Amino acid sequence: MSLIKNTKLHHSVTELGNLQLRQVMEYVKDGKLIDKKYGDPYTPADIKDMTGWDDRSKDIVAAITDKATVTAFKVEKQEPTGIGLEEIVKYDMEIKEDGAIAVRRKNYVFDEGERVSLKYHRSWIMPGQDPNGNDVISKAVAKKIHTSEVIAAYKATIAKQGVL
Repeated sequence: MSLIKNTKLHHSVTELGNLQLRQVMEYVKDGKLIDKKYGDPYTPADIKDMTGWDDRSKDIVAAITDKATVTAFKVEKQEPTGIGLEEIVKYDMEIKEDGAIAVRRKNYVFDEGERVSLKYHRSWIMPGQDPNGNDVISKAVAKKIHTSEVIAAYKATIAKQGVL
C-alpha cells in the first residue's frame, strides 16, 4: 500500500478582481486520489512585492493589475444604486492546473437596493481558445497564462485522452 500526500496551489480571482490562493492537500493511495483538503484562501499583502509567490500567481497579478485591464474593469464593474429594479452582473474565476479557466458569471437582481435573486452561469476558456467575448479580467488572465507552452501541453493531454 502506497499512501502519498501532494501539495498543490489552487488559483482564483474574486469578483473584485483580486488574486485568491488556496493550498490543496491531495491524498493518494496506490495512485488513486482518495481525498482533497482545501486550505483557507489568502491574497498577497502587497501585490507590488510577490517575493516567494509561485510564477502562476505572479502572472495572474500582472494580468489583473495591468493599467489597461484596471481601466477596462472600472468601466465594466457594476454596483447597485439602490433605486428601482436592477440587474448587476459580476464575474469570478478559477484557474485550473492545465490552464483552463472556469468563469462564473453571477447575475444579481436588486429591488430598491435589496438583493432578491442570484443566479450563476459557468463557462470555460480553454488554452488555445479565443478569450474575446469574455469579461475583462478573465480575458486578461487567459491572454497572460495561455502561453504557447501551456497550449501545447493542454493539447497533448487532450490528444492523449483521445478527445481531439
